[in-house]
Amino acid sequence: MRPRRAAAAAARMLRVPSSSPSVIAISDSESDAFVPPDVVDNEDVDFDGQAASASSSLVPSDSGSDPGSGQRGRKRKRAGPRPRQAAGRANSRTNDDIEDCVRPHGSEYHSVNAVAEKQQKLLDWFEDVRDARGMPWRKRYDAAATAEEKGQRAYEIWVSEVMLQQTQVATVIDYWNRWMARWPTIADLAKADLEEVNAVWRGLGYYRRAKSLLAGAAVITGSEEYNQRLPSDPSVLEKNVPGVGRYTAGAICSMAYGVRTPIVDGNIHRVLTRLLGVYATQTAPATIRFLWDAAEALVDALPRRLSLGIAGDWNQALMELGATVCRPVPVCGECPLREVCNAHAEADMAKPPPPPTGVDCTLCEPVPGEMAVTVFPMKKMKKESRVEHEAVVITEWQSEGVTRWLFLKRPEKGLLAGLFEPPTTVVPATGAVEQLAAGLTFVTDLVGDIEDAFEEHVVIGPITHIFSHINMTYHVQRLVLRGERPEPKNGQWLSLEEVSDANVGTGVKKCWASVYGVWGEGEVGTVKLPKPKKELSAKRVRKEPVVKKVKKDPARRLTEEGARVFKKVCMPVMPKRGASAKEVKAEVEVVGLDD
Repeated sequence: MRPRRAAAAAARMLRVPSSSPSVIAISDSESDAFVPPDVVDNEDVDFDGQAASASSSLVPSDSGSDPGSGQRGRKRKRAGPRPRQAAGRANSRTNDDIEDCVRPHGSEYHSVNAVAEKQQKLLDWFEDVRDARGMPWRKRYDAAATAEEKGQRAYEIWVSEVMLQQTQVATVIDYWNRWMARWPTIADLAKADLEEVNAVWRGLGYYRRAKSLLAGAAVITGSEEYNQRLPSDPSVLEKNVPGVGRYTAGAICSMAYGVRTPIVDGNIHRVLTRLLGVYATQTAPATIRFLWDAAEALVDALPRRLSLGIAGDWNQALMELGATVCRPVPVCGECPLREVCNAHAEADMAKPPPPPTGVDCTLCEPVPGEMAVTVFPMKKMKKESRVEHEAVVITEWQSEGVTRWLFLKRPEKGLLAGLFEPPTTVVPATGAVEQLAAGLTFVTDLVGDIEDAFEEHVVIGPITHIFSHINMTYHVQRLVLRGERPEPKNGQWLSLEEVSDANVGTGVKKCWASVYGVWGEGEVGTVKLPKPKKELSAKRVRKEPVVKKVKKDPARRLTEEGARVFKKVCMPVMPKRGASAKEVKAEVEVVGLDD
């Protein structure tokens, strides 16, 4: 069979679609990376990105949009399931046909005065639960500590706050301990390089966070102005240290330096909207500005006779309340502030807001459907994740018992910045021929013509991986080369040990496991893929075909029922360096078996 006939055979095989993407089990120490980020720890809204003004206003600003809260809303169907009973009973004010709940009220309804009167109750509650979750960075403020000791506390808090972004507390504890053992001071961190930092960060995801810590350490240690310490002024910290926003600056300064400054993260956002009965678009500038103003007013209301660390304790108490009690499905019976919670009063006690006595509220919108505590805060419209496809060619070079794998380093900016990966290129969503051609073209552009070095080629199939904003499908291939090792224009050939130690993303580990069974293994067929869990019983896990050594026989033909292994004589038309995927596809499609 001539190569052109083999190419057509390959094309025909590729047109048989897979029934479903492969389901691969990753059995390494980073399996927790597959768990979606906790929806309680620092989630919901990226408050660090906001630059809202700080004032002591106790009522909403008139700058918000007016949805016509004084008029009866139009009927609409209730979206989603009925809120669970534990989250607050629906009250009797709701009509049978489930129409919008219009809540006429004035701006004074959202005053923080009632909450301020009960601040000591929350502080007393926090004192009892301060150490319940075993967070090593949570320490009491010590007014007698030296400037160096406070600066060290600031560094410890900074690392913890960056790690906690989109990550569970239970996961962060181990990573934080390892980080502090490796770089106990900010000066130690400044001496590290990005490769070292990414290696310790591996498994936490969102690697740009690690990069921002390294960049911030360089700024602090690179200027005599800071004396090797994070600044105690929140505005200076936010302005001059990379990756530090208003929330992180407030957390560091209030907890480490005793500065009276507020913080608003996802947990505090939820707590304040319920306490103050605010039903408004979460990400609207007017909403965020109001919540920061309310948080600042509550910090200002703390008694001056109390210790300097009271602001840090108050901020941590609000966060702890949101993380453990006022969760998305709250446990209102355990809340120390339930007697002054507007959401609890409206939902569980059927107590509507009092009629307005002054300026009407221009912040809130009508509540759709039944009233319940879980209505607050207003649900965000989820942005649909974009769908992307990439061809991943796991490329081996073998010679006299030595095996190396081709890896490239991603750009220093963008998705998975600075991490290593096998040859990977963007491909169209449909058309297996195009996907195959694009992957092989990319490899030849890296190492030159590979037809003479070609040993075998296996099409593994699609592997799905979900990022926070991208639904990615990797179309995985395995390519084996023999003979003289080509030198790539970019990238490098790594041993199996070097591959295992490389900083790679979870998606790369999935692709690798689809070929070799688990991450870190380097031989096909030596690891048996585990059976799917019961909850995945509806999906069939495709067994990885074992590649058997077959004598090179030009007469051998592949069938659709045979193992999907392409020997040298069955290799698709090998693209020349610089050939486009479109040109390769066109050449493959015009070749017939009877040529």
